[in-house]
Amino acid sequence: MTIMATGPLSRSENFYSYLDNSGVQVFTNIPPAPGETTANQITTFQYKAEDEDPPAGTVKSDSPEYDSIIHKYASYYELDPSLIHSIIATESGFNPNAVSSKGARGLMQLMPATAERLGVKNSFDPEQNIRAGVRHFRSLMDMFNNNLDLSLAAYNAGENLVQRLGRVPMYKETVNYVRSVTRRYRERRESVQGQDPGAAPTYRYVDARGVLHLTNIPPAR
Repeated sequence: MTIMATGPLSRSENFYSYLDNSGVQVFTNIPPAPGETTANQITTFQYKAEDEDPPAGTVKSDSPEYDSIIHKYASYYELDPSLIHSIIATESGFNPNAVSSKGARGLMQLMPATAERLGVKNSFDPEQNIRAGVRHFRSLMDMFNNNLDLSLAAYNAGENLVQRLGRVPMYKETVNYVRSVTRRYRERRESVQGQDPGAAPTYRYVDARGVLHLTNIPPAR
């Protein structure tokens, strides 16, 4: 379940990443209450809500190297970080300098025209690349009504072809790509859930006070 926000914020907003007292990893724009977390340090980053995208360079990557960037933009665009991780693993094997024979570049293998359309100045910059790649994939999920196979096929072969066919194109590369990402995604989700039973999807909603919440913790009923 995803609860969409009804309107934009009008000021800069902080996001927080921390372990709560139950050991659940929380990513949210609402600061933890005193005593709510056992973590010695709360990771924070900031974006301007009136901007279309969070700005690049506001979060330092922890180990593994790109996890915090992946979590940042996956949470913002309401996608599972494990899915983005699986796409990057399939696209570039986490090589930020990867270039395909067709000219796709960086971690999420952005084509130059796509990168330019999404405001990327340097496709080899990990944060710019991940930000644009996640934003692009979010648009594909919206276009194909959250059908993961069709969205992945569109990411690989282009949305126009997939829209025209209404199915995954029977190209060996595209079929193998969809299978590879979904297999990695399934395996990673099983691994993450096994390590952290409290793992949850991203929720976006406005509470009774009109405060926008972006968090992996579902709202109370």
